[in-house]
Amino acid sequence: MRRVLAFALVLFVVGTAAAADQTFDQRVSEARRHMRAACQAVQKIVGADAATRPGIKEAAAADVAQAEKLWTSLAREYSAMVPEGYAGDPSWAPRLEDIRLNIARMGKEISAEEWRPAFLSCAHACNLLATMHEANGVALAIDAMSVLRKKVGFARGLLAAGKPEKARALLKEILAARDAVLLAPPPAAPNRESYMEALPGLSLATDALAAADRGEFDIKTALDKLAAVVERVYEMAI
Repeated sequence: MRRVLAFALVLFVVGTAAAADQTFDQRVSEARRHMRAACQAVQKIVGADAATRPGIKEAAAADVAQAEKLWTSLAREYSAMVPEGYAGDPSWAPRLEDIRLNIARMGKEISAEEWRPAFLSCAHACNLLATMHEANGVALAIDAMSVLRKKVGFARGLLAAGKPEKARALLKEILAARDAVLLAPPPAAPNRESYMEALPGLSLATDALAAADRGEFDIKTALDKLAAVVERVYEMAI
């Protein structure tokens, strides 16, 4: 019943919520997709063999350069013009610049093959984006998915560290984060339809994790399956 009500609310949000400026959000998403690709390449290159590293580095550098170009243009245009749906908090323009600086820093770190700092710069830029949305009263699917993704990743890390009880203690937070995803407005086109179609699978995978916990089974398999679904839906939310 809870899941049915949640999906009913999702449909209500889709049909009635006042969306933020779609042009701004779409441009943010485009830059963010390049950041995501660069971040994935940085993660991949650490375990790659010497022969494939130059190609991965080149792709990462190209993506972060494109992200910086897109964000620089966006920040220049919107620093003095708050998009519709955003509150325009006093730190609006500095927030845009801080995100740009982190993207630019990541580009320099990739050039210097400083993979760990590059990954942290990417993560910090994404956190700044979430803070920008929160400070301006905007709730987007990607922000809700980011919270769910972090909680699932943290729970998996606790399991890997041999701390199953602490991992189980996070399950209520994971369920609450799933519910927040269901209630968040879906992303703009072109990902809206595929994202909405993926939500039932995300909800079922979360329910399966809760069922495994109630049955006092090993939750690792259910948590790993949920993590795989979360990654797919996260990509659609950007």
